[in-house]
Formats: sequence, structure tokens, C-alpha cells
Amino acid sequence: MIAVRLFGATTVEVDGQALPSEALRGRPRQILEILALAAGAPVPKDRLADLVWEGDPPVSHHGTLESYVCVLRRSLGVCSGRASALATSAGGYRLSSEVSVDLVQFRQLAREARDASAERAVRAMLQALDLVGGDLLHSEPYAGWAERAREVFAADAVAGFTRAAGLANGIRAYDDAAALARAALGHDRLCEAAWQHLIRSHWLAGRHGEALRAYAELRAVMLDELGDEPGQESRALYQAILAEPVGVTHPAATHGELRTLLRLLRQTLEAIPGVQVPALDAGLSAEAIRVLGVR
Repeated sequence: MIAVRLFGATTVEVDGQALPSEALRGRPRQILEILALAAGAPVPKDRLADLVWEGDPPVSHHGTLESYVCVLRRSLGVCSGRASALATSAGGYRLSSEVSVDLVQFRQLAREARDASAERAVRAMLQALDLVGGDLLHSEPYAGWAERAREVFAADAVAGFTRAAGLANGIRAYDDAAALARAALGHDRLCEAAWQHLIRSHWLAGRHGEALRAYAELRAVMLDELGDEPGQESRALYQAILAEPVGVTHPAATHGELRTLLRLLRQTLEAIPGVQVPALDAGLSAEAIRVLGVR
């Protein structure tokens, strides 16, 4: 049994034993990674060469590729031919479906989640999240084909985790919702829907201060990267949290909420043209009252 892990540094296990890093390096490793990305589909030799040599393969690339594949097969302990785990196909190569690839498993779980009940979908995406042990293809920071694969994965991950976070809130699995929303935000800090699910998960779980802190994070990200305020739905959610009566809380939690509210007040004042925002927090409320009186 061969297992290929593409999340984090690329690693391979053969019958439960990890291959040493020196057995998996350079272009043989890249060939394995490209074949693993293809999820069992054949990759023509010309396409493989174009990717490995970044659009500029040598004239003798067919023979060079074959020698790299021989090295790779020897490292994996597999034979050649069409029945191999690293099989020869018409004009190219492919990995057998018996080779386990963590990215392929992630995709399968994400597909299952799209058609499943809320509980099963949340469980599937949590299992998918467990597979993500680092950046996809961390061993290939500069290869164009690896960067494109990361972009495709990030878009899929954001969509899958965001949807699952909403479903988790719907079944009152608030901790799961927060974890899934944070996973989505790890790939796209500007995914406002994921922020909304995160804020809502804290709010519905009674973590009032955490909900306010999450909104403050969202607002800071939006202002910093887009120069804009959160959208209407996010602002309405924030207003609903502020309007809800809060019971007796631990003093530490109260202090945390007050610090968050001061941060939000400062952000709001900084966004108003012509307002001189006090350097010290002590003057923020007075300035806010002045602005309200003027306007």
C-alpha cells in the first residue's frame, strides 16, 4: 500500500514505512506530485515534461522522463507496466487508484458533503479538515503548476468549509462551526460569509465577547485590505449582538468585551472624515458623543 501526502512537505509511505527524504527529491518527486494531483487520470509525457520543466523541456525529455520514472519506481518498490502502482499508459503515466492520496481523499469528502444531510456534511468536512496538515505542495513553493493547484484547492476549501460552517450552526454544533469557519478564513481572509458563520457560532453559543472580537477582526481585515466596511448582513448581525440583553458574566469576560468595544469604537471614529481620534482610549467616548451631537 502506497500513501502520498501532498499537504505540507510531500511524503510517501510504503506499507506503513515512510520513505527517507533523500529518496524523494527533485524532478522524480515533482513527477509523483503531478501524477498524484491527477487523481488516477493518465498524464501524457509531453504534458508532464511541460510542467516539470516549466514550459521549456529539453529536446530529449522523453528519455529523461523515463529515467526519472525508473528512479521513482525503484524508490517506491514497484514494477513497470500497465498494472503497476505507477502505471504506463498510452503515451504517459498514471497512478493506480490503489495509491492513497490525501488531496484525493479531501475531494471525495467534499463531494460527499455536498449531497449529505447537515450532520453528515459537517462530519465529512471535519474529516477533510483533519487531512490538511499544512499548505498544499509545500515542497514546491515556486513551481507554477503547484501554485495553480493551490489556488484551485483554496477556492474549493473555502466553499466547502464555509457551507459546512453554516450547516453546523444550523444543527447547534457551534464549536464545529467555529473550527470550519476559521478553516475557510485560513484560505481567504476576505470571505465575509465565513466571518458571519464564525460570529454567529460564538453568539449562539453564548460567547458574546468572542462574537464581538470576531466582528472586530472582520472589520479590521476589510478596512485594511479593501478600505471598506463589512457588508449589510455583517453589520446587521453585529447590531443584533449589541442589542441582545447579556446576563451576568465573569469579570474577565466583561473586560474582554469592553476592550473589543473600544477597538470597534476607535475603528468607527477613524473611518469618519475630519474626526481627530484621541490617542488614548479614555477620550474615545467623549469624541463619539461629540460626533453624535454634531451629526
